[in-house]
Amino acid sequence: MVIKVDAVVVKEYVVGESDKYITLFTREYGIIQVGAPRAKKFDKGLASGTELFVYGEFVLTQYKHTYKLISVEPRYTFHHLRENLVILSYASYIAEFVSEVATESSGNSELLTLMLYALHSLNKSSEESAERIRRTFEMRALVVLGFTPELTRCVSCGMSVEGDEHATYTFLVEEGGLCCKKCRSMSALITLSYTTWYVLNYIRLAPYKTLFNFEIKPYVLQEMARLCDEMVAYYIEKSFKTLEFIKSLGILS
Repeated sequence: MVIKVDAVVVKEYVVGESDKYITLFTREYGIIQVGAPRAKKFDKGLASGTELFVYGEFVLTQYKHTYKLISVEPRYTFHHLRENLVILSYASYIAEFVSEVATESSGNSELLTLMLYALHSLNKSSEESAERIRRTFEMRALVVLGFTPELTRCVSCGMSVEGDEHATYTFLVEEGGLCCKKCRSMSALITLSYTTWYVLNYIRLAPYKTLFNFEIKPYVLQEMARLCDEMVAYYIEKSFKTLEFIKSLGILS
């Protein structure tokens, strides 16, 4: 059976001198493994169309759970991602994150859309913006995956939490949200400033077209980073090799 899928390449590897295998994240089928015989050596179109980050329409043959590439029509190649090692590393992390959390036989169109917007932002960004884009992606990905942080009510008593520029907010990762002063304990708390609380609400609700279009102060990024690290560790429970490489570059502490 011949099928067409809307997909992005999240992994690629060469077998022998000419064959390639790629992992596609598709809107229709989630994660699938695809063989591309002779793509690397004899077919320049297939070789470039099966590189990491390429987004397009892939024509495949399907037999049970086996897929083989016939052709690809790239829509975006994100070629600028490869011009800077730092940007490439962050883009590779996003691809690895998606390949780890996405499932086989179950599409997730919203997660694919989020990934594409994140790659677009990295494709035109500077090194200084890469960490902000990463943290924005992580937080919105948690929302897409069903781990939306509760930012408007206390997770213990349900009392409404209002915006107050003089307030300090406390977040319980295990409960997935804020807790009020009456309910909070001294254990497992993350402290957030009003500005960080505001930014998190923005990330939770913003349209994808404007999701990555903001700047924040370093202390806000630090608070976001700690929250994202704790939430990803607790809810995703995956380790990512690309983060270790980014740390080796001296980008992360």
